[in-house]
Amino acid sequence: MRVPSGEHTKQNGVDVGNERRGGDERIPVGVVGTGGMGGMHAYCLHRKVAGARVAAVSDVDADRVGKVAEECGGAAVFGDAVEMIRDGGVEAVVIASPDPTHAELVHECLRLGKPVLCEKPLATSPEEALGIVEAEVEAGRKLVQVGFMRRYDPQHVDVKNVAASGAIGEPVLFKGWHRNARIPAGVDSGWVVINAAIHDLDSARWMLDAEVREVFVRGLNTTGSSVGELDLQLIQLTFADGRLATIEVNVDAGFGYEVGVEVVGASGTAYTAPPSGATVRLDRGFTQKVDGDWLDRFEPAYTIELQEWVRSIESGGPPSPDAWDGYASLVVAGACIASIRSGKPEAVPVPERPGLYAGEATGVTR
Repeated sequence: MRVPSGEHTKQNGVDVGNERRGGDERIPVGVVGTGGMGGMHAYCLHRKVAGARVAAVSDVDADRVGKVAEECGGAAVFGDAVEMIRDGGVEAVVIASPDPTHAELVHECLRLGKPVLCEKPLATSPEEALGIVEAEVEAGRKLVQVGFMRRYDPQHVDVKNVAASGAIGEPVLFKGWHRNARIPAGVDSGWVVINAAIHDLDSARWMLDAEVREVFVRGLNTTGSSVGELDLQLIQLTFADGRLATIEVNVDAGFGYEVGVEVVGASGTAYTAPPSGATVRLDRGFTQKVDGDWLDRFEPAYTIELQEWVRSIESGGPPSPDAWDGYASLVVAGACIASIRSGKPEAVPVPERPGLYAGEATGVTR
């Protein structure tokens, strides 16, 4: 909760008064991780988001963190993320460090009562994510937002709004496609699910406003890698109410980065538009630019996501997507990995929502 101008108080031993801010009304945010994703968040907060400022950045790479700090107006630099989170000059935290660090750092934010936007995945396993949900329930307040930025992408939001309006009839099928140019070295099939497909799993839950009850995954190794990763995966989902979804994830597509969705209704469909760049006709053909990676494609969504996160802190409203969404997506991801191993459909054992999250839809139409 924001402290009114001129007031001064503490939350869990952390000084959050406007006096400490030196009269600056903006929320001081600390960013953990200054690589491509963390750097994007830091720059968006510094240049494009109202109501917040980058107060501190942390990273083990001293050169990289120093450059980001300088470009964000001279933010404080920390080599240790926990030390930064505990600092009294930081009131809210963005976590964009490597996946295995997420759960521990989110728990530290919850312990201190600091709002946190954590990049996906919320944790590296459903069990770790459930621990975060339980800690938040025990605290009695929703402080965690998960970085499923597609929920803030204007194209995805348009499709969501059309589906929710009833204009295409009852939505009965979700189709998603997610193509990366190249697969990182040394990854396996589980990585493809946890780090790539998890966005699509959340999109399916959000678009159809329902929980998944069964998954079936088939895949191919198109690279000839000895690691044996399934870089191309076709995921089939069945929801609790019988509706369906199909997701194509190709992390070695070669041509560039492309993401899209279609929601099929009983009387029509709605789908994301193709890239909006100029179409060039030349040499008896025509071409259109394809994005190079997710940072190019979703930069507007990251900005909107951060702005809405800051507004939720200012207003005291609940963050979205929340820790439950982060947990539920990991449960589905875990079932997908089990299906890859078994070669069979696998059930998705999602327990009943705790009261803190009960009665909420899987997403908010914006």
